[in-house]
Amino acid sequence: MKKQLITILLALVAMTSQAQTSALIRGRIVNLPEWARKQLTVDYYNPLQAYFPTWVPLELDSQGRFEVEVPLSNISTVCVVYKHFLLKPGETYDVELDGESVKVTSSGGEGSLTNEVLNHEPAVCDVDFYKMEDKTDAFVLDVVEKELKRLEAANDSIYKANSGLSQQWREYAENNALASLADELVQRKYVKPSVRQSADGKLWQWLHDNFICQLHRPYSLFGDRLGYIILYYTEELLDPHTRSDINLRSFDTAISIALEAPSNSNSDLHSLRTMLQEYKTLVESDVPDSVLASHPFVEAAEKLYTDPYFKQLFKSGVVSERTVAEDIKRVATLDMPEDIRDYARAVLLYSEMEQYHAPLRPALRTLVDEVKDDDFRKLIIEQDKHYRDLARQINEKSLMPNEPLAGLTGGKDIFEKIVEPFKGRFVYVDVWGTWCGPCKLDLQLNTQSLHKALADLPVTYLYLCNGSPSEAWRSTIAEYQLAGEHAVHYNLPAVQQSAVEQYISVRGFPTYRIVTPDGTIIKDDVPRPGNPEAVRKKMLELINK
Repeated sequence: MKKQLITILLALVAMTSQAQTSALIRGRIVNLPEWARKQLTVDYYNPLQAYFPTWVPLELDSQGRFEVEVPLSNISTVCVVYKHFLLKPGETYDVELDGESVKVTSSGGEGSLTNEVLNHEPAVCDVDFYKMEDKTDAFVLDVVEKELKRLEAANDSIYKANSGLSQQWREYAENNALASLADELVQRKYVKPSVRQSADGKLWQWLHDNFICQLHRPYSLFGDRLGYIILYYTEELLDPHTRSDINLRSFDTAISIALEAPSNSNSDLHSLRTMLQEYKTLVESDVPDSVLASHPFVEAAEKLYTDPYFKQLFKSGVVSERTVAEDIKRVATLDMPEDIRDYARAVLLYSEMEQYHAPLRPALRTLVDEVKDDDFRKLIIEQDKHYRDLARQINEKSLMPNEPLAGLTGGKDIFEKIVEPFKGRFVYVDVWGTWCGPCKLDLQLNTQSLHKALADLPVTYLYLCNGSPSEAWRSTIAEYQLAGEHAVHYNLPAVQQSAVEQYISVRGFPTYRIVTPDGTIIKDDVPRPGNPEAVRKKMLELINK
Protein backbone atom coordinates (compact mmCIF):
# COMPACT_ATOMS: atom_id res chain seq x y z
CA MET A 1 0.00 0.00 0.00
CA LYS A 2 2.78 2.44 0.92
CA LYS A 3 4.56 1.89 -2.42
CA GLN A 4 1.28 2.45 -4.27
CA LEU A 5 0.74 5.68 -2.37
CA ILE A 6 4.24 6.91 -3.15
CA THR A 7 3.62 6.18 -6.85
CA ILE A 8 0.38 8.17 -6.71
CA LEU A 9 2.10 11.10 -5.01
CA LEU A 10 4.94 11.08 -7.54
CA ALA A 11 2.45 11.13 -10.38
CA LEU A 12 0.61 14.00 -8.71
CA VAL A 13 3.84 15.99 -8.37
CA ALA A 14 4.80 15.31 -11.99
CA MET A 15 1.43 16.59 -13.25
CA THR A 16 1.66 19.61 -10.94
CA SER A 17 5.15 20.62 -12.09
CA GLN A 18 4.04 20.55 -15.71
CA ALA A 19 1.01 22.74 -15.12
CA GLN A 20 1.41 25.20 -12.23
CA THR A 21 4.17 26.74 -10.10
CA SER A 22 2.20 28.81 -7.59
CA ALA A 23 -0.87 28.86 -5.35
CA LEU A 24 -3.19 31.81 -4.79
CA ILE A 25 -4.13 32.54 -1.18
CA ARG A 26 -6.86 35.05 -0.47
CA GLY A 27 -9.25 35.78 2.35
CA ARG A 28 -9.75 37.80 5.50
CA ILE A 29 -7.80 38.15 8.75
CA VAL A 30 -9.39 39.74 11.83
CA ASN A 31 -9.07 39.79 15.63
CA LEU A 32 -5.39 38.85 15.68
CA PRO A 33 -3.49 38.78 18.98
CA GLU A 34 -1.27 41.83 19.48
CA TRP A 35 1.96 39.87 18.94
CA ALA A 36 0.67 38.40 15.66
CA ARG A 37 -0.10 41.83 14.18
CA LYS A 38 3.66 42.39 13.85
CA GLN A 39 4.05 39.21 11.78
CA LEU A 40 1.69 39.80 8.87
CA THR A 41 3.56 37.59 6.41
CA VAL A 42 3.20 34.40 4.42
CA ASP A 43 6.28 32.20 4.98
CA TYR A 44 7.31 29.22 2.88
CA TYR A 45 10.38 27.07 2.32
CA ASN A 46 11.78 25.50 -0.80
CA PRO A 47 13.46 22.09 -0.25
CA LEU A 48 16.97 23.59 -0.10
CA GLN A 49 16.38 26.32 2.49
CA ALA A 50 18.04 25.48 5.79
CA TYR A 51 18.09 28.76 7.71
CA PHE A 52 15.43 31.25 6.68
CA PRO A 53 12.08 30.88 4.94
CA THR A 54 11.04 33.11 2.07
CA TRP A 55 8.38 35.53 3.23
CA VAL A 56 5.84 37.69 1.50
CA PRO A 57 4.25 40.65 3.37
CA LEU A 58 0.47 40.61 3.73
CA GLU A 59 -1.27 43.84 2.79
CA LEU A 60 -4.66 43.97 4.53
CA ASP A 61 -7.38 46.41 3.48
CA SER A 62 -9.70 48.12 5.97
CA GLN A 63 -11.81 44.95 6.19
CA GLY A 64 -8.81 42.68 6.77
CA ARG A 65 -8.94 41.22 3.25
CA PHE A 66 -5.84 40.14 1.36
CA GLU A 67 -4.68 38.27 -1.73
CA VAL A 68 -1.19 36.90 -2.35
CA GLU A 69 0.40 34.48 -4.82
CA VAL A 70 2.99 32.06 -3.41
CA PRO A 71 5.52 30.26 -5.66
CA LEU A 72 5.42 26.49 -4.99
CA SER A 73 7.13 23.64 -6.82
CA ASN A 74 4.83 20.97 -5.34
CA ILE A 75 2.68 20.24 -2.28
CA SER A 76 4.25 22.41 0.44
CA THR A 77 3.76 23.76 3.94
CA VAL A 78 2.95 27.48 4.00
CA CYS A 79 2.56 29.62 7.13
CA VAL A 80 -0.04 32.40 6.96
CA VAL A 81 0.75 34.71 9.91
CA TYR A 82 0.99 31.87 12.48
CA LYS A 83 -1.17 29.12 10.97
CA HIS A 84 0.40 26.38 8.87
CA PHE A 85 -1.36 24.98 5.79
CA LEU A 86 -0.44 22.29 3.31
CA LEU A 87 -0.98 23.76 -0.15
CA LYS A 88 -0.74 22.53 -3.74
CA PRO A 89 0.34 24.56 -6.78
CA GLY A 90 -2.41 25.51 -9.17
CA GLU A 91 -5.05 25.87 -6.48
CA THR A 92 -6.79 28.92 -5.04
CA TYR A 93 -7.26 28.88 -1.26
CA ASP A 94 -9.80 30.99 0.60
CA VAL A 95 -8.62 31.57 4.17
CA GLU A 96 -10.73 32.97 7.00
CA LEU A 97 -8.49 33.63 10.02
CA ASP A 98 -10.45 35.00 12.99
CA GLY A 99 -8.24 35.01 16.08
CA GLU A 100 -7.51 31.34 16.75
CA SER A 101 -10.29 30.13 14.44
CA VAL A 102 -9.35 29.09 10.90
CA LYS A 103 -11.35 27.96 7.92
CA VAL A 104 -9.80 27.04 4.56
CA THR A 105 -11.52 26.05 1.32
CA SER A 106 -9.88 25.12 -1.98
CA SER A 107 -10.88 25.61 -5.58
CA GLY A 108 -9.72 22.12 -6.59
CA GLY A 109 -10.46 18.51 -5.74
CA GLU A 110 -6.97 17.94 -4.32
CA GLY A 111 -7.52 20.58 -1.63
CA SER A 112 -8.93 18.07 0.83
CA LEU A 113 -5.50 17.25 2.31
CA THR A 114 -5.19 20.89 3.39
CA ASN A 115 -8.35 20.69 5.47
CA GLU A 116 -7.56 17.20 6.71
CA VAL A 117 -4.23 18.33 8.14
CA LEU A 118 -5.78 21.52 9.52
CA ASN A 119 -8.75 19.78 11.16
CA HIS A 120 -6.89 16.63 12.24
CA GLU A 121 -3.41 17.84 13.08
CA PRO A 122 -0.93 14.93 13.04
CA ALA A 123 1.07 14.22 16.19
CA VAL A 124 4.65 15.51 16.22
CA CYS A 125 7.60 15.15 18.59
CA ASP A 126 6.73 16.43 22.05
CA VAL A 127 10.06 15.73 23.78
CA ASP A 128 12.22 18.64 24.93
CA PHE A 129 15.63 17.47 23.80
CA TYR A 130 17.23 20.70 25.02
CA LYS A 131 16.85 19.29 28.52
CA MET A 132 18.96 16.29 27.47
CA GLU A 133 22.15 18.14 26.64
CA ASP A 134 23.82 16.36 29.56
CA LYS A 135 22.60 12.91 28.46
CA THR A 136 24.42 10.30 26.40
CA ASP A 137 23.39 9.37 22.88
CA ALA A 138 22.32 5.94 24.16
CA PHE A 139 19.90 7.57 26.62
CA VAL A 140 18.53 9.87 23.90
CA LEU A 141 18.13 6.99 21.44
CA ASP A 142 16.01 5.10 23.96
CA VAL A 143 13.80 8.19 24.36
CA VAL A 144 13.56 8.54 20.56
CA GLU A 145 12.38 4.97 20.03
CA LYS A 146 9.71 5.34 22.71
CA GLU A 147 8.60 8.68 21.28
CA LEU A 148 8.32 7.21 17.78
CA LYS A 149 6.03 4.45 19.10
CA ARG A 150 3.90 7.10 20.82
CA LEU A 151 3.66 9.13 17.61
CA GLU A 152 2.72 6.09 15.55
CA ALA A 153 0.01 5.13 18.06
CA ALA A 154 -1.32 8.71 18.26
CA ASN A 155 -1.56 9.13 14.50
CA ASP A 156 -3.06 5.66 14.10
CA SER A 157 -5.70 6.57 16.67
CA ILE A 158 -6.59 9.79 14.79
CA TYR A 159 -6.82 7.88 11.52
CA LYS A 160 -9.07 5.16 12.91
CA ALA A 161 -11.32 7.63 14.74
CA ASN A 162 -11.96 9.59 11.52
CA SER A 163 -12.98 7.16 8.80
CA GLY A 164 -13.03 9.85 6.12
CA LEU A 165 -9.30 10.60 6.38
CA SER A 166 -7.34 9.82 3.23
CA GLN A 167 -4.29 7.61 2.81
CA GLN A 168 -2.45 10.82 1.88
CA TRP A 169 -3.11 12.13 5.39
CA ARG A 170 -1.69 8.94 6.88
CA GLU A 171 1.45 9.15 4.73
CA TYR A 172 1.91 12.82 5.59
CA ALA A 173 1.41 12.12 9.32
CA GLU A 174 4.04 9.36 9.24
CA ASN A 175 6.56 11.50 7.37
CA ASN A 176 5.97 14.57 9.54
CA ALA A 177 6.39 12.57 12.75
CA LEU A 178 9.75 11.21 11.59
CA ALA A 179 10.86 14.65 10.43
CA SER A 180 9.95 16.22 13.78
CA LEU A 181 12.19 13.66 15.53
CA ALA A 182 15.03 14.07 13.03
CA ASP A 183 14.83 17.87 13.44
CA GLU A 184 15.56 17.47 17.13
CA LEU A 185 18.20 14.76 16.80
CA VAL A 186 20.49 16.50 14.30
CA GLN A 187 21.08 19.22 16.88
CA ARG A 188 22.99 16.65 18.94
CA LYS A 189 25.95 17.49 16.70
CA TYR A 190 26.60 20.47 19.00
CA VAL A 191 26.73 18.40 22.19
CA LYS A 192 30.28 17.55 23.24
CA PRO A 193 31.51 14.00 22.54
CA SER A 194 32.45 13.56 26.20
CA VAL A 195 28.76 13.93 27.02
CA ARG A 196 27.38 12.08 24.03
CA GLN A 197 29.66 9.04 24.40
CA SER A 198 28.72 8.27 20.83
CA ALA A 199 31.57 5.95 19.82
CA ASP A 200 29.10 3.27 18.70
CA GLY A 201 27.39 5.74 16.34
CA LYS A 202 23.97 4.16 16.95
CA LEU A 203 22.04 7.42 17.14
CA TRP A 204 23.24 8.61 13.73
CA GLN A 205 22.74 5.09 12.37
CA TRP A 206 19.13 5.29 13.59
CA LEU A 207 18.74 8.55 11.65
CA HIS A 208 20.28 6.90 8.60
CA ASP A 209 18.06 3.82 8.70
CA ASN A 210 14.77 5.35 9.83
CA PHE A 211 14.85 8.74 8.12
CA ILE A 212 17.57 9.40 5.56
CA CYS A 213 17.01 6.12 3.68
CA GLN A 214 13.23 6.55 3.85
CA LEU A 215 13.13 9.93 2.13
CA HIS A 216 11.31 10.15 -1.16
CA ARG A 217 9.67 12.75 -3.34
CA PRO A 218 7.85 14.99 -2.84
CA TYR A 219 10.30 16.04 -0.13
CA SER A 220 7.90 18.77 0.97
CA LEU A 221 5.72 16.08 2.57
CA PHE A 222 8.44 15.73 5.21
CA GLY A 223 7.78 19.23 6.49
CA ASP A 224 9.46 22.59 5.95
CA ARG A 225 12.68 21.84 7.85
CA LEU A 226 14.12 19.11 5.65
CA GLY A 227 16.89 21.29 4.21
CA TYR A 228 18.01 22.05 7.78
CA ILE A 229 17.99 18.35 8.72
CA ILE A 230 19.95 17.29 5.63
CA LEU A 231 22.52 20.05 6.20
CA TYR A 232 23.16 19.20 9.86
CA TYR A 233 23.20 15.44 9.24
CA THR A 234 25.71 15.83 6.40
CA GLU A 235 27.93 18.21 8.38
CA GLU A 236 28.04 15.78 11.32
CA LEU A 237 29.24 12.96 9.06
CA LEU A 238 31.80 15.13 7.28
CA ASP A 239 33.11 17.12 10.23
CA PRO A 240 32.13 15.59 13.60
CA HIS A 241 32.15 17.83 16.64
CA THR A 242 35.23 17.34 18.82
CA ARG A 243 35.60 17.86 22.55
CA SER A 244 37.40 21.13 21.84
CA ASP A 245 35.39 24.34 21.63
CA ILE A 246 37.70 25.49 18.84
CA ASN A 247 36.71 24.78 15.24
CA LEU A 248 40.02 23.19 14.30
CA ARG A 249 39.15 22.64 10.65
CA SER A 250 38.25 26.30 10.14
CA PHE A 251 41.51 27.42 11.76
CA ASP A 252 43.52 24.97 9.66
CA THR A 253 41.82 26.26 6.51
CA ALA A 254 42.36 29.90 7.52
CA ILE A 255 46.07 29.26 8.10
CA SER A 256 46.31 27.59 4.67
CA ILE A 257 44.70 30.62 3.03
CA ALA A 258 47.03 32.95 4.93
CA LEU A 259 50.07 30.95 3.81
CA GLU A 260 49.00 31.51 0.20
CA ALA A 261 49.34 35.29 0.67
CA PRO A 262 52.97 36.28 -0.04
CA SER A 263 52.84 39.24 2.36
CA ASN A 264 52.37 37.02 5.43
CA SER A 265 55.15 35.68 7.64
CA ASN A 266 55.42 32.05 6.59
CA SER A 267 57.62 31.00 9.51
CA ASP A 268 55.11 32.21 12.09
CA LEU A 269 52.20 30.61 10.25
CA HIS A 270 54.02 27.28 9.86
CA SER A 271 54.75 27.30 13.60
CA LEU A 272 51.10 28.02 14.26
CA ARG A 273 50.03 25.11 12.07
CA THR A 274 52.44 22.76 13.86
CA MET A 275 50.98 23.92 17.16
CA LEU A 276 47.46 23.27 15.83
CA GLN A 277 48.37 19.72 14.73
CA GLU A 278 49.85 18.96 18.15
CA TYR A 279 46.68 20.24 19.81
CA LYS A 280 44.47 18.24 17.43
CA THR A 281 46.36 15.04 18.31
CA LEU A 282 45.73 15.71 22.00
CA VAL A 283 42.02 16.39 21.34
CA GLU A 284 41.70 12.97 19.72
CA SER A 285 43.51 11.27 22.61
CA ASP A 286 42.27 10.58 26.13
CA VAL A 287 44.31 13.26 27.90
CA PRO A 288 42.37 15.24 30.56
CA ASP A 289 40.54 18.40 29.51
CA SER A 290 42.86 20.38 31.79
CA VAL A 291 45.80 19.46 29.54
CA LEU A 292 43.91 20.73 26.50
CA ALA A 293 42.96 23.97 28.23
CA SER A 294 46.62 24.74 29.03
CA HIS A 295 47.93 24.03 25.52
CA PRO A 296 49.48 27.13 23.89
CA PHE A 297 47.25 26.81 20.80
CA VAL A 298 44.21 27.77 22.92
CA GLU A 299 45.73 31.18 23.63
CA ALA A 300 46.94 31.48 20.03
CA ALA A 301 43.42 30.77 18.74
CA GLU A 302 41.95 33.49 20.97
CA LYS A 303 44.42 35.99 19.50
CA LEU A 304 43.58 34.89 15.96
CA TYR A 305 39.89 35.53 16.59
CA THR A 306 40.69 39.18 17.32
CA ASP A 307 43.34 39.59 14.61
CA PRO A 308 41.79 41.83 11.89
CA TYR A 309 43.16 39.72 9.03
CA PHE A 310 41.88 36.40 10.36
CA LYS A 311 38.67 37.96 11.63
CA GLN A 312 37.96 39.13 8.09
CA LEU A 313 38.76 35.68 6.69
CA PHE A 314 36.25 34.00 8.98
CA LYS A 315 33.40 36.46 8.64
CA SER A 316 33.71 37.20 4.92
CA GLY A 317 33.01 33.61 3.95
CA VAL A 318 36.44 32.91 2.42
CA VAL A 319 37.17 30.10 4.90
CA SER A 320 33.69 28.68 4.52
CA GLU A 321 34.01 28.74 0.71
CA ARG A 322 37.08 26.50 0.93
CA THR A 323 35.62 24.02 3.43
CA VAL A 324 32.25 23.75 1.66
CA ALA A 325 33.98 23.11 -1.68
CA GLU A 326 35.90 20.27 -0.04
CA ASP A 327 32.71 18.92 1.59
CA ILE A 328 30.78 18.83 -1.68
CA LYS A 329 33.42 16.54 -3.15
CA ARG A 330 33.51 14.38 0.01
CA VAL A 331 29.74 13.82 -0.05
CA ALA A 332 30.36 11.04 -2.61
CA THR A 333 31.97 8.95 0.17
CA LEU A 334 28.95 9.10 2.50
CA ASP A 335 26.66 6.13 3.12
CA MET A 336 23.47 7.58 1.61
CA PRO A 337 21.24 6.79 -1.34
CA GLU A 338 22.65 8.60 -4.39
CA ASP A 339 19.63 10.92 -4.71
CA ILE A 340 20.13 12.01 -1.08
CA ARG A 341 23.83 12.63 -1.73
CA ASP A 342 22.74 14.89 -4.56
CA TYR A 343 20.29 16.59 -2.19
CA ALA A 344 23.12 17.11 0.32
CA ARG A 345 25.37 18.75 -2.31
CA ALA A 346 22.54 21.07 -3.30
CA VAL A 347 21.78 22.05 0.33
CA LEU A 348 25.47 22.75 1.04
CA LEU A 349 25.61 25.16 -1.90
CA TYR A 350 22.28 26.83 -1.24
CA SER A 351 22.88 27.26 2.50
CA GLU A 352 26.13 29.09 1.78
CA MET A 353 24.12 31.75 -0.05
CA GLU A 354 21.55 31.79 2.76
CA GLN A 355 24.16 32.19 5.46
CA TYR A 356 26.11 35.02 3.82
CA HIS A 357 23.19 36.55 1.91
CA ALA A 358 25.35 36.73 -1.17
CA PRO A 359 25.94 34.97 -4.48
CA LEU A 360 28.18 31.93 -4.63
CA ARG A 361 31.88 32.57 -4.50
CA PRO A 362 33.96 31.44 -7.52
CA ALA A 363 35.13 28.09 -6.10
CA LEU A 364 31.55 27.09 -5.30
CA ARG A 365 30.05 28.35 -8.55
CA THR A 366 32.21 25.87 -10.43
CA LEU A 367 30.60 23.04 -8.43
CA VAL A 368 26.96 23.76 -9.31
CA ASP A 369 27.08 21.11 -12.04
CA GLU A 370 27.94 18.54 -9.35
CA VAL A 371 24.22 18.74 -8.50
CA LYS A 372 22.46 16.41 -10.93
CA ASP A 373 18.84 17.12 -10.00
CA ASP A 374 17.50 19.66 -12.50
CA ASP A 375 15.07 21.28 -10.02
CA PHE A 376 17.72 21.67 -7.32
CA ARG A 377 20.26 23.06 -9.78
CA LYS A 378 17.68 25.54 -11.06
CA LEU A 379 16.95 26.76 -7.50
CA ILE A 380 20.68 27.30 -6.88
CA ILE A 381 21.23 29.17 -10.16
CA GLU A 382 18.15 31.36 -9.63
CA GLN A 383 19.20 32.26 -6.08
CA ASP A 384 22.74 33.06 -7.19
CA LYS A 385 21.37 35.34 -9.93
CA HIS A 386 18.93 36.90 -7.44
CA TYR A 387 21.77 38.05 -5.20
CA ARG A 388 23.87 39.26 -8.13
CA ASP A 389 20.99 41.32 -9.46
CA LEU A 390 20.25 42.77 -6.03
CA ALA A 391 23.81 44.01 -5.61
CA ARG A 392 23.38 46.05 -8.82
CA GLN A 393 19.97 47.51 -7.93
CA ILE A 394 20.94 49.45 -4.81
CA ASN A 395 20.56 53.20 -4.36
CA GLU A 396 24.23 54.23 -4.31
CA LYS A 397 23.54 57.48 -2.43
CA SER A 398 23.10 55.57 0.84
CA LEU A 399 26.47 53.79 0.53
CA MET A 400 29.20 55.89 2.09
CA PRO A 401 32.75 55.83 0.70
CA ASN A 402 35.58 54.94 3.07
CA GLU A 403 38.10 57.32 1.48
CA PRO A 404 37.22 60.36 3.69
CA LEU A 405 38.10 58.22 6.71
CA ALA A 406 41.47 57.08 5.36
CA GLY A 407 44.30 57.59 7.83
CA LEU A 408 42.04 57.62 10.89
CA THR A 409 42.80 54.81 13.37
CA GLY A 410 41.12 55.76 16.65
CA GLY A 411 37.54 54.59 17.15
CA LYS A 412 36.53 57.96 18.61
CA ASP A 413 37.95 59.90 15.64
CA ILE A 414 36.36 57.58 13.07
CA PHE A 415 32.93 57.56 14.70
CA GLU A 416 32.82 61.32 15.26
CA LYS A 417 33.80 61.89 11.62
CA ILE A 418 30.95 59.58 10.51
CA VAL A 419 28.23 61.24 12.62
CA GLU A 420 29.45 64.83 12.22
CA PRO A 421 27.13 65.61 9.24
CA PHE A 422 24.08 64.65 11.32
CA LYS A 423 24.57 67.04 14.23
CA GLY A 424 21.17 68.31 15.36
CA ARG A 425 19.53 64.97 14.51
CA PHE A 426 19.20 61.67 16.31
CA VAL A 427 21.35 58.88 14.89
CA TYR A 428 20.05 55.35 15.42
CA VAL A 429 23.11 53.09 15.08
CA ASP A 430 22.76 49.48 13.98
CA VAL A 431 25.94 47.34 14.09
CA TRP A 432 25.33 44.21 12.07
CA GLY A 433 26.87 41.70 9.64
CA THR A 434 25.69 39.76 6.63
CA TRP A 435 26.90 36.60 8.42
CA CYS A 436 24.66 37.34 11.46
CA GLY A 437 21.24 35.63 11.39
CA PRO A 438 19.60 37.69 14.19
CA CYS A 439 20.90 40.90 12.59
CA LYS A 440 19.30 40.07 9.26
CA LEU A 441 16.05 38.98 10.87
CA ASP A 442 15.72 42.36 12.61
CA LEU A 443 16.54 44.18 9.37
CA GLN A 444 14.10 42.10 7.37
CA LEU A 445 11.13 42.23 9.72
CA ASN A 446 11.44 45.51 11.59
CA THR A 447 13.20 48.19 9.51
CA GLN A 448 10.15 49.58 7.75
CA SER A 449 7.97 49.66 10.89
CA LEU A 450 10.76 51.46 12.78
CA HIS A 451 11.15 54.10 10.05
CA LYS A 452 7.39 54.59 9.98
CA ALA A 453 7.14 55.01 13.77
CA LEU A 454 9.89 57.66 13.77
CA ALA A 455 8.88 59.44 10.54
CA ASP A 456 8.07 62.74 12.29
CA LEU A 457 11.33 62.83 14.29
CA PRO A 458 14.71 64.04 13.00
CA VAL A 459 16.43 60.63 12.75
CA THR A 460 19.27 59.33 10.60
CA TYR A 461 19.80 55.57 10.49
CA LEU A 462 23.49 54.60 10.56
CA TYR A 463 24.27 50.99 9.62
CA LEU A 464 27.81 49.80 10.39
CA CYS A 465 28.50 46.44 8.75
CA ASN A 466 30.98 44.06 10.36
CA GLY A 467 33.27 41.68 8.45
CA SER A 468 31.17 41.33 5.31
CA PRO A 469 32.15 41.15 1.62
CA SER A 470 30.99 44.09 -0.49
CA GLU A 471 28.67 42.03 -2.70
CA ALA A 472 26.83 40.51 0.29
CA TRP A 473 26.60 43.93 1.96
CA ARG A 474 25.08 45.51 -1.12
CA SER A 475 22.61 42.69 -1.86
CA THR A 476 21.33 42.63 1.73
CA ILE A 477 20.73 46.39 1.70
CA ALA A 478 18.86 46.07 -1.59
CA GLU A 479 16.75 43.06 -0.62
CA TYR A 480 15.61 44.48 2.72
CA GLN A 481 15.12 47.98 1.25
CA LEU A 482 17.51 49.59 3.71
CA ALA A 483 18.58 52.46 1.45
CA GLY A 484 16.77 55.78 1.66
CA GLU A 485 16.99 59.50 2.23
CA HIS A 486 17.97 59.19 5.89
CA ALA A 487 19.81 55.83 5.76
CA VAL A 488 23.61 55.76 5.80
CA HIS A 489 25.65 52.59 5.28
CA TYR A 490 29.33 51.93 5.99
CA ASN A 491 31.36 48.80 5.33
CA LEU A 492 34.64 49.85 6.91
CA PRO A 493 37.98 48.05 6.71
CA ALA A 494 38.29 45.50 9.51
CA VAL A 495 40.77 47.54 11.61
CA GLN A 496 38.60 50.68 11.54
CA GLN A 497 35.39 48.72 12.19
CA SER A 498 37.01 47.04 15.20
CA ALA A 499 38.17 50.42 16.55
CA VAL A 500 34.66 51.89 16.23
CA GLU A 501 33.07 48.85 17.89
CA GLN A 502 35.47 49.15 20.80
CA TYR A 503 34.68 52.86 21.15
CA ILE A 504 30.89 52.39 21.28
CA SER A 505 31.21 49.22 23.42
CA VAL A 506 29.94 46.55 21.03
CA ARG A 507 29.82 43.18 22.80
CA GLY A 508 27.70 41.18 20.36
CA PHE A 509 25.63 41.35 17.21
CA PRO A 510 23.37 43.08 16.50
CA THR A 511 24.15 46.09 18.70
CA TYR A 512 22.08 49.29 18.79
CA ARG A 513 23.11 52.76 19.97
CA ILE A 514 21.51 56.21 19.87
CA VAL A 515 23.45 59.42 19.27
CA THR A 516 21.53 62.46 20.52
CA PRO A 517 21.32 65.75 18.55
CA ASP A 518 24.10 67.21 20.74
CA GLY A 519 26.40 64.21 20.04
CA THR A 520 25.98 62.20 23.26
CA ILE A 521 26.22 58.43 22.69
CA ILE A 522 23.52 56.44 24.50
CA LYS A 523 24.85 52.91 25.06
CA ASP A 524 22.50 51.52 27.71
CA ASP A 525 18.86 50.46 27.39
CA VAL A 526 18.59 51.19 23.68
CA PRO A 527 15.42 49.45 22.41
CA ARG A 528 15.67 47.12 19.42
CA PRO A 529 13.96 47.89 16.08
CA GLY A 530 11.35 45.24 16.83
CA ASN A 531 9.90 47.60 19.46
CA PRO A 532 9.59 50.85 17.50
CA GLU A 533 7.30 52.52 20.05
CA ALA A 534 9.94 51.99 22.73
CA VAL A 535 12.59 53.55 20.46
CA ARG A 536 10.27 56.52 19.91
CA LYS A 537 9.60 56.87 23.64
CA LYS A 538 13.35 56.78 24.37
CA MET A 539 14.07 59.56 21.86
CA LEU A 540 11.22 61.75 23.17
CA GLU A 541 12.57 61.33 26.71
CA LEU A 542 16.01 62.43 25.50
CA ILE A 543 14.50 65.48 23.78
CA ASN A 544 12.72 66.53 26.97
CA LYS A 545 15.75 66.17 29.25
